[in-house]
Amino acid sequence: MKSWILAVSLLITNMAMGQTIADGLHLIDRDQPSKAKQVFEGLVTASPTGENYYYLGYYHLSRRDWAAAEDAFKKGLAADPKNYLNQVGLATIKVGQNKVNDAKVDFDRILSETKYKNGDVIHRIAEAYEMFYKLGRDPEFNANNNDPAEAIRLIDLMLEKTKKGPNAEQMIVRGDAFLIKNDGGNAVSSYEQALMQDPKNVKAKVKIGTVFLRGKNYRETQSRYKEAIDLDSNYAPAHKRYGEYLIVGSQYKNASRYFRKYLEKAEATPEVTLETAKLLFLSQDYEGAMKYTDEADKKGVKDNDIFRMRGYSNVEMKNYQQGIDNLEGMVRSGVKPYFMDDLYFGKGYQGLGKDSVALTYLERAAPLDTNNNVYNIIHDIRYKQKRYNDAANAALKGIEWKQKKNQAIGSGDYFKAAMDYYFVAAYTIRTDTINRPLNAMKADTLFAKAISVNDKWPPFYLNRARANNLIDYTGTKWLGVPHYEKFLETIAKLKEEKSTTFKEDKNQLFEAYKFLGGYHLTVTKDDAKVRDYFTKAQEIKADDKEVNDYLNPAPAAAPKK
Repeated sequence: MKSWILAVSLLITNMAMGQTIADGLHLIDRDQPSKAKQVFEGLVTASPTGENYYYLGYYHLSRRDWAAAEDAFKKGLAADPKNYLNQVGLATIKVGQNKVNDAKVDFDRILSETKYKNGDVIHRIAEAYEMFYKLGRDPEFNANNNDPAEAIRLIDLMLEKTKKGPNAEQMIVRGDAFLIKNDGGNAVSSYEQALMQDPKNVKAKVKIGTVFLRGKNYRETQSRYKEAIDLDSNYAPAHKRYGEYLIVGSQYKNASRYFRKYLEKAEATPEVTLETAKLLFLSQDYEGAMKYTDEADKKGVKDNDIFRMRGYSNVEMKNYQQGIDNLEGMVRSGVKPYFMDDLYFGKGYQGLGKDSVALTYLERAAPLDTNNNVYNIIHDIRYKQKRYNDAANAALKGIEWKQKKNQAIGSGDYFKAAMDYYFVAAYTIRTDTINRPLNAMKADTLFAKAISVNDKWPPFYLNRARANNLIDYTGTKWLGVPHYEKFLETIAKLKEEKSTTFKEDKNQLFEAYKFLGGYHLTVTKDDAKVRDYFTKAQEIKADDKEVNDYLNPAPAAAPKK
């Protein structure tokens, strides 16, 4: 028996000696948590030192398992009270729990007691100040869980005090801190310094790509992510980040492929499986999102987003009632509401034809949604309901939403709002000589803005002419003339260019010819122009009485004898 115990203990020791702390950290970084846990537990079993306990606790920090982390750090303190890393670990838990100011008291004491001479301690404290911040998460999540300025100060101070050159991981901590501060230039410089220390550091390459993605430098983003994948095709985060880049470029099918690769390369934990489902949803792979949501559920994931993913995906797949039922189940479970829930309740009810109910949700979601211009959906419902003034308000709010996001405002955005105001004016009674022309003027202003963006689209001029005709409520100013002329001129240019983008409408041409003919008949008295326009109009509608009366006047009655 003693021989057997000795053999087993030697086996465990040999297995542990084959694994290092660096190996465990490497596995955490590659989204392989179970393997990382095995490494750290093996190290503690083989050699229960303060340092080994710290890194077991560090693993639990990466999983946000505060109780397990605290247990490991306390055991580490008991094993080696003089090793300050476990004190750093206990304070780091506070940062993860959004108590960064409380943690700072502990960190400052530790730094003072170690006289700023312990490089590992300074490194891990600096990292604690940035490790829990998640890019793209809501402000509530990131509140009081970071202090990037302190992280940068400590890394720089460490390099000064220890008189040692930086290692790659320290420079990555510095880069991450600058990224939190939205200082892309210094973030990239730090990551590039990491690559100088370790040219094969795939993490640094991916992070540089992420900085360029945030800065909308898509050429560099793609280049860095591809470099990372070429360097190490098994590095799971690179596939995930590249998929996110492809979504920005609306390459949804390709993005889905990379997200599926991410799940192949990472450990398919319940959490990673659900995260992949969310990424597939973003890439419009709704069936894939449902599949992996169900898999995550079967694996026992504890996440309210299970409800959301099923609800959202079903709505997108036009299973509207099923999607609403999923979301209703979420509400009954007491899940804290999120504006996207309102968006998908709205889209679900819209799909069921219950527009009034849909609007209740959509109007609540619109001011909060920074990813989707919900005002466009509201506009379309209001337009369908012929509530043109409400539609116009939604269209203008949609333009404001784009302005806040620094997105280009297209000619179609202005045209949509212009048409709304045009219909408001057109449906206002003629005797209202204040509001009818006032709304027509609003339409005219917006048509002009549409033309300023795209001056080659004939319908902009045609409808601007119609709006001006409503402004001219007496019918004596002929305000539509220059716009009808531009309408015909633009069509002629498109024909010269042999453009196929615009499909000619004979009724619209007739409208312009007849109006311009009437103008010259009434105002300029230019018979040649009148005859030219009316002849063209007659070629389209041979039975128009007014045109025919001009071109073919009835013979004068014979004088009475």
